[in-house]
Amino acid sequence: MAGPAWRTRTSILLRTLLFWLVWFTLARALFVAWHWQLVPASEQGQVTASFLHGARMDLSAAAYLTALHWLVLSLTVAAPAAVTRWLLAAVTTLSTAFVTIITLSDIGTFGAWRHRIDASLWTFLGSPREAYASASSTAVGPLAWLLAMLLPLTLWLHLRVTRGAVRRLAPVRGLRVVPVTLGVIVTGLLLVLPIRGGWQWTPLNESTVAFSHSEIANMAAQNAGWTLLSTTIADSKVPTTNPYAALPEADARWVVDSLYPPPVAGMGTALLRVPRPNVILIVWESFTAKVVGRLGGRADVTPQFDRWSHAGILFDSVFASGDRSAQGLVSILSGFPSVPNEAIMTRPQKAAALPQLGRTLRGAGYRTSYYYGGELAFANMKAYLLHGGFDRLTGIDAFTAQERNSKWGAHDHVVLGRALRELASEPRPFFSTVFTLSSHEPFETPVPPVFPGDDESTQFRNAHHYTDASVGAFLDSASRRPWWDSTLVVLIADHGSPLPQQPGAEQESLVARHHIPMLWLGGALRVRDTVVHRIGSSVDLAPTLLGALGVAPVGFRWGQSLFRPGDDGFAWFSHGDGFSYVDRRGWVVYDERARRMTDRSPRSAAVHQRNGSALLQASFADYLTR
Repeated sequence: MAGPAWRTRTSILLRTLLFWLVWFTLARALFVAWHWQLVPASEQGQVTASFLHGARMDLSAAAYLTALHWLVLSLTVAAPAAVTRWLLAAVTTLSTAFVTIITLSDIGTFGAWRHRIDASLWTFLGSPREAYASASSTAVGPLAWLLAMLLPLTLWLHLRVTRGAVRRLAPVRGLRVVPVTLGVIVTGLLLVLPIRGGWQWTPLNESTVAFSHSEIANMAAQNAGWTLLSTTIADSKVPTTNPYAALPEADARWVVDSLYPPPVAGMGTALLRVPRPNVILIVWESFTAKVVGRLGGRADVTPQFDRWSHAGILFDSVFASGDRSAQGLVSILSGFPSVPNEAIMTRPQKAAALPQLGRTLRGAGYRTSYYYGGELAFANMKAYLLHGGFDRLTGIDAFTAQERNSKWGAHDHVVLGRALRELASEPRPFFSTVFTLSSHEPFETPVPPVFPGDDESTQFRNAHHYTDASVGAFLDSASRRPWWDSTLVVLIADHGSPLPQQPGAEQESLVARHHIPMLWLGGALRVRDTVVHRIGSSVDLAPTLLGALGVAPVGFRWGQSLFRPGDDGFAWFSHGDGFSYVDRRGWVVYDERARRMTDRSPRSAAVHQRNGSALLQASFADYLTR
């Protein structure tokens, strides 16, 4: 029978997991106590709550460490017991040394760095003098004494907790090797669940444990070792030099400054009936101009949008900055352009350095909220939004099991309906963002399809037809509410899409793929049935909106008001290793790495390439320094 041998190995794994879970809880208590003087009195309750919210990351870190023991136990089923015990002791010693040193180093550097230990540690270790200078203001002596005591104590306790089960280890002989090995493997596979943080769609990340507007509370919820390894893996993929430096720096700076002159205060304020209206921003997933009749797309896909487009201001020449949601949201909320092969939202420290509409409007007296039917931890969205000044976040956990009726979470009509109900009692003025999801692949809808067929383009059109109906119902109902007359509604896509494939078209241009709708509505507008032809991109939304509200767009470097007089505007966006640049004269698609033009309009000129190269070079340099 394989039972006793399997149970012995399972016992070792379970004891190891529980040991590290308790140890990490005590380590958080030490971290909080050590830095308690840094916690504002108003945030002390939030920091205390970090023990509950940080438990998932602690469990994940404990499971990772337990997986090392599982690897040894899986490979030594038939080995002599002395060999297995020696390997387990070696793994225990190494993991204990790593965790203890990192935990105490994290405590020691937090006072100076004001963030948990991360991949920047390796840079400091490469420069010992700078590392010592950074640590000189911390309690190096007490921490060194604590390390000298804690390291052997932790090792002794770990060995003590697992000693009984380790002593029962014995080599497995004959045919029993197979069932015991399989049993240990299956037991180890169960570690995958705590490692990834649960069954949810998005694996555990920093956003998973972020729960508060208190920055120190969110940081207290993190696990030092987990954060260090996570950021190290992430940073290993981040470039450290600018591969797109095609122009002399001074020339690139001159081009960017000429394209983005300083903002002029008050542009667009004449369009509003009230000075500080409520603002509802609806970010529509994958909303391409190709499904909007008034923008030259299919006339039967979004009839509600077409109907409402006559009730406000339609911007018919807007282009998405990125091609994924993580890029699109940042371009809209932070006015920061997408850069090739990167999404700054997934880099929490870089994203924290960005301006945000939520934080800017909260500073102007707005109550802020954010609605999304999916997982807020997706692509580190929650950490980005909490840092961005949103007072209240509503994600998948706020909806009942019956309301989570799609692969991604709650469908659009459910989320929009909840926002409509709750905004009725929201303090005024409010700024609320709703991010839709039903038009994301796999294009599930809770209603029967309108267009026959099961190909991807047809599914895409059916999904957008459903979202269009949901948005139309939201607008119809909102327009009958008392707060409508003092409200501005902005609809914009997070990004475009290669779908639906156009009939008879062999290949569409990237420029057409990035063409997206933007529509302003609401009783706060003075004008109706107006079209703005000025060319712009999603990075222009923030400065355009803030200018219309009479709020200075401080920090929003990469956009300009679409109400700015004097020229026809421009748009540019990155993709792959290149960019597209569009103005009224023409457009180009350029591969910066290969230094070649891949597509262009007949009237394009050398200035299009020069401008696009300068913008790509300067924006990527900005990304590197965030």
